Amino acid sequence: MKGISRIDQPEKHNHGWFVRLMCRGKMYSAFCSDKNCGGRSKALAKAKVIYAKMVKDHPPMSRKEFSQIVRRPSKSGIPGVTKVIKFVQGRKYIFWQATWSPKLSLIAKKAYSVDKHGPAKAKMLAIQARKAGLAKMS
Repeated sequence: MKGISRIDQPEKHNHGWFVRLMCRGKMYSAFCSDKNCGGRSKALAKAKVIYAKMVKDHPPMSRKEFSQIVRRPSKSGIPGVTKVIKFVQGRKYIFWQATWSPKLSLIAKKAYSVDKHGPAKAKMLAIQARKAGLAKMS
């Protein structure tokens, strides 16, 4: 069962169901002991009710929210916008690239050359492309 696990520690007289939910970096938990709930099956029923309430009170992140989490620092300061340097046949290419996911299991990318647009404009265009892509996310 998702979010519910059995705890049996006879040496500590600890028997029951542990309920937990991680949402937006915060852990929510509860313990339903067999003794306080009137038995193992009643404790499990109470644990299921508690878990359902936790999920209702703390719904999962949307794909759009999840895509905006800063996972590691980037030169742009914006998740999904990165400066890329590539070497192809001895030639150096520098560009700013925007990445987003318009649909589940699909990745979209848009790149702007620093040689063509200049460093500031290429970065700005990539940021705009990222924002436009996020606005269209399903």
